[in-house]
Amino acid sequence: MVGDRTVAESLAEITAELVAQEPSAATRAAVARTLIDWFGVTVAGSAEPLPRTLAATLASGGSARLLGSTRGDHRADPSTAALINGTAAHVLELDDIYAPGLVHPSAPVIAAAMAVGDLLDTPGAVLERAVIAGVEVAGRVAEDLGPSHYRRWHTTGTAGALGAAAAAAYLLELDGTATTHALALAATMAGGLQQTFRRDAAGKPLHSGNAAQAGVVAAISASGGATGATDALEGEAGLAAATGSEATWAACRERSPRTPVIEQLTVKPYPCCGHTFAAVGAAIDLHARGVRPDDVEAITVATYGTAIDVAGNPDPQTVAGARFSLAYTVAVALTDGRLDQACFTPERISDPVRQALSARVALTAAPQYDAGFPARRGAALTVRLRSGDEVSQALADRPGSPQNPLSADAIGAKFTGLAEPVLGGAAAAALREQLLDVSSVGSVRDLG
Repeated sequence: MVGDRTVAESLAEITAELVAQEPSAATRAAVARTLIDWFGVTVAGSAEPLPRTLAATLASGGSARLLGSTRGDHRADPSTAALINGTAAHVLELDDIYAPGLVHPSAPVIAAAMAVGDLLDTPGAVLERAVIAGVEVAGRVAEDLGPSHYRRWHTTGTAGALGAAAAAAYLLELDGTATTHALALAATMAGGLQQTFRRDAAGKPLHSGNAAQAGVVAAISASGGATGATDALEGEAGLAAATGSEATWAACRERSPRTPVIEQLTVKPYPCCGHTFAAVGAAIDLHARGVRPDDVEAITVATYGTAIDVAGNPDPQTVAGARFSLAYTVAVALTDGRLDQACFTPERISDPVRQALSARVALTAAPQYDAGFPARRGAALTVRLRSGDEVSQALADRPGSPQNPLSADAIGAKFTGLAEPVLGGAAAAALREQLLDVSSVGSVRDLG
């Protein structure tokens, strides 16, 4: 504690300060970009087996909508809608990232905000501020929990729950004390094990869904007077201590002007683990330079150690495993000159040309990339050709990051490619127009 304020109390104060401010033009543009990206990946993700199973089994009517492929078929109570939409937002591995926090903040935060917004018939301008606040809290908590936490815990499931609670608490008009309790309650419900995505397993999207649901439940509980341990983050048996974090909670206490987290998000260009992106981008560049699988004797990927820890699977057998394999993603990117959803199918995984190239990929941790992690994510590929020559390609920052951003056209094309097959062209275009200026939308219920 600093003075008599706990970390949760400090975050509640920061939330109140954020939502009391008129968003700047840059922040508004970031919100529009974030909402467009979230709706695109969530609508497309809703068609995947896991969200559809949850919707068919758990949705039994209520105030909140399920987005995308289940739209019109199912409604749910707010916590269940948050769970299902939050899972859909993460299932394709295409949702945004706050690199300094090793977290996907928007997937759980916006799922929670939409669920509570549907309940309350919230105006778009209020949703906008809820998203700003929720992403800020998720990012700051994740930044403080840090790499020591991320070694065993999935920060989207832990810090994401607090971000979801902050967004929901604002929408429910909780005061500072109740918001503090909502954050503390979310902390005690947070979870998500790294082991889930270090194997060929498909449960990782549930971390995001659970975080969204935990945030909604925590905020609604606090609105009815439920209390949490207000030192649930920094206490001797709190979130940091329990999860091996070395947090000093500097980001969660910082009051000096800082760029909002929502303006610092990475927009994912590839449907796989973000730790692979720099290597994938380098492989695509090498393909453009004329390198082909038949030319290759060996490939060395030099990157930061965490990328190898998380995405070091040398021979994935499932789509979920392939999304977390540097060897697979680099081999496919070098072969095809791209990396999109069509690259993640059982047929592509079993392709003998791809398998042979994957087997020639070696991974090594490089000090220059470890030094920049987690704020920056770089990689270098060195390809030894059968001719005996070597070619190299390096990216200091992964594609989609604030340092190497996607263009507005690329983000728009990503949304269209994801949303149109589910919603149809006219509906997808109309939704994108709404999201470009969400503050002018009369009700959250009109979105999607």
